[in-house]
Amino acid sequence: MKKNITASLLSLAVLVFGLTTTVHDAQAAATVVIQNNDGANEGFNDPTPWTPTGGNPATTLGQARLNAFQFAADIWGQCLNSNVTIIVGAKMDPQFCNATSAVLGSAGANTVHRNFGGAPVPNTWYPQALANSLSGSDEDPSTTDISATFNSNLNGDPGCLGGIGWYYGYDANPGSDIDFVTVVLHEIGHGLGFQTFVTLSSGAKLLGFNDTYMLNLEQLGATPADYPSMTNTQRVTASKSDPNLVWVGASVTVEFPSIPITGGTNGGFMRMHGPNPQQPGSSVSHWSSTVTPDEVMEPAYRGANHDPSLALFLMEDIGWSLDQNCLPCVAQPTTVANVDTATVNWVPSIWTLRIAMENSGANDAHNFNATISNGPAWLIILDPNCSYGTIGAGTTDFGAPDSYQLDISGWLGGTFVVDIDATWEDVCGNQYQDSYQQTLDPVNLPTDTGEAVGYNRLDQNVPNPFNPTTQLSYQIAAGQFVTLAIYDVSGKKIRGLVSKQQPAGLYTVEWDGHNDDGELVSSGVYFYRLSAGEFTQTRRMVLLK
Repeated sequence: MKKNITASLLSLAVLVFGLTTTVHDAQAAATVVIQNNDGANEGFNDPTPWTPTGGNPATTLGQARLNAFQFAADIWGQCLNSNVTIIVGAKMDPQFCNATSAVLGSAGANTVHRNFGGAPVPNTWYPQALANSLSGSDEDPSTTDISATFNSNLNGDPGCLGGIGWYYGYDANPGSDIDFVTVVLHEIGHGLGFQTFVTLSSGAKLLGFNDTYMLNLEQLGATPADYPSMTNTQRVTASKSDPNLVWVGASVTVEFPSIPITGGTNGGFMRMHGPNPQQPGSSVSHWSSTVTPDEVMEPAYRGANHDPSLALFLMEDIGWSLDQNCLPCVAQPTTVANVDTATVNWVPSIWTLRIAMENSGANDAHNFNATISNGPAWLIILDPNCSYGTIGAGTTDFGAPDSYQLDISGWLGGTFVVDIDATWEDVCGNQYQDSYQQTLDPVNLPTDTGEAVGYNRLDQNVPNPFNPTTQLSYQIAAGQFVTLAIYDVSGKKIRGLVSKQQPAGLYTVEWDGHNDDGELVSSGVYFYRLSAGEFTQTRRMVLLK
């Protein structure tokens, strides 16, 4: 079924600019085509001479506008996968503007669709361009996917923002003017799906059905917490509940710490724009204005920004497939390269030296350089997901897992020195390093080999994210009292899974997403903690409904 979106929904992305402050309030990469809806000699067809600026080669004002618009559209096109061309109907018309404020532009999806072939969730609205991508065909070939309008009055007229105008260059260097590429990038984002189709004033769902955007909204502390389960009145309240209106989609929740986002979060989630009173055309369908550093999908223009950044992962949460070559280059924090222990453990039949290292992420390249002084050739036994290798006196490079185990059963010749240098290089080319040295004496190795299986460890849950169940695996080195429990983002224990004496061995426990009261918990980030003797380790997981 298809539903044409009314013109009132196109106001979702209106921006207002003032002078006293910066602003008030298996697919291929997608092809985005601009349909020029302006008449002769106006807007995108304005013949006024224009000097090429900021990499934009146009020689007329209309062509400069059209080029900049296509430049912004191509940023989205290079990042999203779709075999169906995305068509944006665009025009520039005179809109409100006075000496202190102006409407910059507005955009939104023209139609929404549900129960089409390939729809991930039944009875749920998807904006036209996303529905086309998921189904592999144009769900409404008679209609452009997105409509967008921008203010042609920003032309240097002193009566409009004191003479501030549009900047049409590609280089994000607008000076005191407003960067057109940034604003277009923002508005197209709304048309691609960064918007809910709930009526803000009443809280009513569009024709009584959820939309894919609202599936990822929650109000922290509310009952129910998730946007779809709320009554209309509760959704109105949630839309005004900043800082408790949050995005719980798994991709955003996992990725934002790595960007890194340092402000505008709550309880391990990104905050959404939920001011009280509501701001029609702005509330809910933007990140919070407190996000740091600035994101292009905030409710107000904050300067030139040509990076969709975190909005890409929101697009993934609502159903878009991302082109991996377009993902932002994320620098890791300097603590990721950390060699912190070298301990002797018993595994069946052999003594081993274990070198524990922090792993900074699957997208990073790692080098592990170890020098073993006064030692023999060592067989290196790597953790799961890593291959076998050998290491001897001198220095050898290996891709670093969480830890290494080295066979020292043949070495009884006295003390030896483990000298370790670890170097990390992340996807941006940033390098991090750490070093560690320890002297060990095999003569003083423990003699109780009865139950030992190696070392204590807690593995990452599988699958992750998960719904409705996940497996938690762990290993304990010797018989001891073991506890395994689930905690929410506030640190409150919500479910105890293990609390008993256990012999050495490997164990797997299933969590079904229920708390100790038998209630199904809401989607979001949770932590699970293993304690075995003096050993404690905590890992994070994401429940996604």
